[in-house]
Amino acid sequence: MLNTALKYFLEVVNHGSLTTAAQTLHVAPSAVSRMIRKLEDEYATVLFDRSARGMVLTESGQLMAAYARRAHLDAERARSDVRDLGHVGQRLVKISANQAFGGELLPRLIGDFRKKEPSVRFQLEIRQSEDINRRVREGKDDIGVGYSLSAPEGVQIQHVGVLPVYAVMRPDHPLADRKRISMQEVAAYPVALMGQGSTIRFIVDLCCMHESIALNVVMTSNNIGTLQTLSSQYGPIIFAGKLTVLAAVLRGELVALPLTNEDMHKRHFHIQTMLGRELPPSVMRIVQEMIRRVTEAA
Repeated sequence: MLNTALKYFLEVVNHGSLTTAAQTLHVAPSAVSRMIRKLEDEYATVLFDRSARGMVLTESGQLMAAYARRAHLDAERARSDVRDLGHVGQRLVKISANQAFGGELLPRLIGDFRKKEPSVRFQLEIRQSEDINRRVREGKDDIGVGYSLSAPEGVQIQHVGVLPVYAVMRPDHPLADRKRISMQEVAAYPVALMGQGSTIRFIVDLCCMHESIALNVVMTSNNIGTLQTLSSQYGPIIFAGKLTVLAAVLRGELVALPLTNEDMHKRHFHIQTMLGRELPPSVMRIVQEMIRRVTEAA
């Protein structure tokens, strides 16, 4: 368990305010302030810049916050492991992922995992890559998985892999009977794209720029499910990883064809956990199962 000073310190970090932290802790603001000063005196440093905007961490404060979060998670792990020995309680595993993994792979993994370990509960949030990295770095989620153009910073990378981008279309599309196609061939037909900011859109745009290809874009959306519906009902080609459209492909609603262009094979995904944290056994088993499944998919 965290000592009182670190506990109060983390509440101020989380809320950015002495007053709000005190309300959460059900103590007086002066009590929180004393604990912050105690830590600053003990480490002979200033942990916060006090301003009209609230309490903002200094560089020393950021280091202290990272330590305190790891200490908090380690304390939670110890308590959970002790409970496990007595077969008491459940473990909550928090996962953040982007749409590609959160839509198909992870729900299946969670369902299968709970058949073997029904006491484990899950919280799965669909988020953007930057948000996934931040939440794992800060210890708010146990595991993060998603695509990114460069290695996430400040976290432990448990696995990195490549899942190519596919051209996805209706089974009756003129190109659907091909084994593989090029972006040059796709350009002759209507397409629908993910919005700006997604890794898949960046890679599609990069390929088109490198090869001077102009696509006939009929719609953009920030939701891959919306694009799948449009493609299966009205015919535009979309771009996705095979994991993302697996269910629709198995149902025969869509087909996913490999693209010959080199740029379409450069999308990396990372499975990440908090740096310096010793993972609880249940979380480690989930990470290992995740690695196995994405390796099979690749």
